[in-house]
Amino acid sequence: MSKEHDPGQLTGFYGWIEKAGNKVPHPVYLFIWLWAITLVASLVLGKMGVGVTHPTTGEPINIVNMLTADGIGNFLRNMGSKWMNFAPMLTVPICTLGLAVSNYSGLLGATLKTAGGSENKWRLALIVAFIGVNANLAGDAAFIVFPPLVAMLYQSAGRNPLDGLFLAFASVCVGFGANLLVGSGDASLAGMSEAAARIIDPNYTANPAMGWYFMFTSTFILTFLCAAISIRYIEPRLARTGLGVNSRKTVTQEEYQPLTAQERKGLKASLISLILFFILIWLMTFRGMPFQAPEGGTVMTGLLFKSIPTLVFLLFFIAGYVYGKVTGTIKKFGDTIPMMQKELKTLGSFFLICFFAAQFIAVFGDSQIATVIAVLGGRFLQNLGLPGPILLGVFVIMVAFINLFMGSANGKWALISAIFVPMFMIAGISPAATQVAYRMGDGLTNNITPTLPYLAIILGYAQEYDGRAKTGTVMAYMLPYSLIAGLVWIVFLLIWAYLGLPMGPGYGTFM
Repeated sequence: MSKEHDPGQLTGFYGWIEKAGNKVPHPVYLFIWLWAITLVASLVLGKMGVGVTHPTTGEPINIVNMLTADGIGNFLRNMGSKWMNFAPMLTVPICTLGLAVSNYSGLLGATLKTAGGSENKWRLALIVAFIGVNANLAGDAAFIVFPPLVAMLYQSAGRNPLDGLFLAFASVCVGFGANLLVGSGDASLAGMSEAAARIIDPNYTANPAMGWYFMFTSTFILTFLCAAISIRYIEPRLARTGLGVNSRKTVTQEEYQPLTAQERKGLKASLISLILFFILIWLMTFRGMPFQAPEGGTVMTGLLFKSIPTLVFLLFFIAGYVYGKVTGTIKKFGDTIPMMQKELKTLGSFFLICFFAAQFIAVFGDSQIATVIAVLGGRFLQNLGLPGPILLGVFVIMVAFINLFMGSANGKWALISAIFVPMFMIAGISPAATQVAYRMGDGLTNNITPTLPYLAIILGYAQEYDGRAKTGTVMAYMLPYSLIAGLVWIVFLLIWAYLGLPMGPGYGTFM
């Protein structure tokens, strides 16, 4: 086979992306470098007397030298508290505990299996895309479990298994910025958004549902787009090239088992428990109850949406526990303890990144460098004369590009939220809208990022069905999802912003 027809040869732009991406260090190193640079910059800029005027209060803001005796002493004394009080540390672990029970009880896996309930071409694609877009609730497990399962489902239905594999993987990746429900990822990002927003407004409060309205609506748009791209573009192209048409892999009874009667019974019981849970939450919003509307406010501004992390924990814990009791994966309450312990072990990297991110953000904020950059950046954006919605669209594209080199959603947001959230606030854009735009960009290029470890896993599955599939092949079939869905989704964001619709309960698009 000639070189130009070799699907495994990475050249040009993709080759450059792969080489550059391999040189990106671990986020811990990035935060250490940024922390050191911030300290030196605070010394130099502080000595130079660099400062600005606060755009709302008119008070002077000067760079604070952090390399003084008091500055170093306070930093060393507060390292632990800065870490433990870092907003994501207060929300992500509790959400993870609930997701652990839903995951290891088998509830999430059984829910994914429902994608095989229909052999109708459009219906099956829509079901797969819908579950894939919402699968980020299952965390990284969605990248590993869902695509190969769907490939087997497609083959059993007489469809090209690679079409199912690519659709499942793309919908999980691209749909990472949308969901019907609020998850631990929203809690993590909201915590960082709040920390960054308080650089400008010390009283600003964020919650995981701050972008929920937009995310909820986007779920249906991305579901249709992913399904349409699969049916109208990917599947016909696979048929023309013959890739995966005569699959070498056969589906055995051990590899794929449809939902059993007991699993269906468990899903029904779990659904009933969720309905009862939401009814209980609704009843708790009545007068005299914990989630009643505060005086002069509404339910949206009360304790309800400030309790989202705890409610997410209870939601998934209850649903998973009920499913486990019915199916037998949970015999007693004590069985949930090892599940939660096992899932917490997966947060080791998250805790480590949070430690260094918290130290950097603390120094970045205390030195006033973040505030000065935000004021200057906000002025620059205002002088550009670009409408707020256009700024959001540009930000989505910028994040999507950065994601090619740095895959960690929390790591990227910890790096750039301290700059762009305050900057956009000064330009009149709310932190909720900025976070929504970030989530969009963070998901759009996941499926074409060479540094994403799950891309190699998907390649391995693809080669089981057709040995001609190479890295470039997978990326070539992934690119339409990023480009087409990304373009339509950005246009949808612009329309949403121009209409001035709220991003979430109590959170507008603009300040």
